[in-house]
Amino acid sequence: MAHSFREPTAFARMLASGLRAYGARDGVSWKRFTRLAKLARAAHLKNGLTSVQLDADTRFIFPLGDHYWHGVFLGRVYEPVVDWLFRRIKDVPYAMIDCGANMGYWSLRVSGHEFGAHKTVAIEAAESNFDLLSNNAHANGDRFTAIRRAISDRTGDTLKLYGKMHFGRSLNPDWHKGASVHVEEVETITIDDVADKFLPANGQPIVIKLDVEGVEVAAMKGGSRTIEAGALLVYEDHEKELDHPASAHLLAAGDMEIWHLGRDMKLSKIRNLEQIAQAKLSAHDFFAYKRGSRWAEVFSEGAY
Repeated sequence: MAHSFREPTAFARMLASGLRAYGARDGVSWKRFTRLAKLARAAHLKNGLTSVQLDADTRFIFPLGDHYWHGVFLGRVYEPVVDWLFRRIKDVPYAMIDCGANMGYWSLRVSGHEFGAHKTVAIEAAESNFDLLSNNAHANGDRFTAIRRAISDRTGDTLKLYGKMHFGRSLNPDWHKGASVHVEEVETITIDDVADKFLPANGQPIVIKLDVEGVEVAAMKGGSRTIEAGALLVYEDHEKELDHPASAHLLAAGDMEIWHLGRDMKLSKIRNLEQIAQAKLSAHDFFAYKRGSRWAEVFSEGAY
């Protein structure tokens, strides 16, 4: 049974309409647009919601005037590298575990018909984000499963989550600096336990989208069985991590293939950390899978 959900108010829809009209103008000033978005949010006491129709069967609801989602609000492609992958594998049978799902953008897209209507489990640690993630699940017919946990290498620990903004929150206490950083507690779960509990006997390969802000290695260790079984890993090697720990961990395994899609939308195969450092100058998202898995054919075409 579908649950009720929160809709943008009439006032918020009016504000969003004016903001979107301004943003669609030729030569619009991004700085001025951002200022107007902040005013729109303030006018609604920071509690207003807005929405965009991403696909025929997919609506994304998020805070009015949230600068993180300005591109989505104006109809631009969000995370082009990830978008490329999910469009490329649309017709491949798989299930997704969306780790660090935020408000549910990719869980919505992947579970929608435009991207193949794949079974999806969304994991989000932050309570405020999880409320909006759940709202998006309900607004779209509860077609994906939302779970409030933090992905780690152990299940059942209670850890602190750090971060002031809704994006970039991390279990790593050194990820954010400053006394004003928001802290909340959250229970952990491993990728392997998510797969066992929510995708048992699924019979399909798994895609793991991993955006967990500096604890990627712990997440990979907690998903080692799922990765070993042939999962495709979509992960971020963060700009601030100059030693590239996520990629170094995968390269050290010795049996993983890593690919990168640059800003020029050309694929390249990664063989060492020097290539990782160079690739990160263009884009921070990478793809990895166990050598010999069925995912190889997805990346072999068009590579150089």
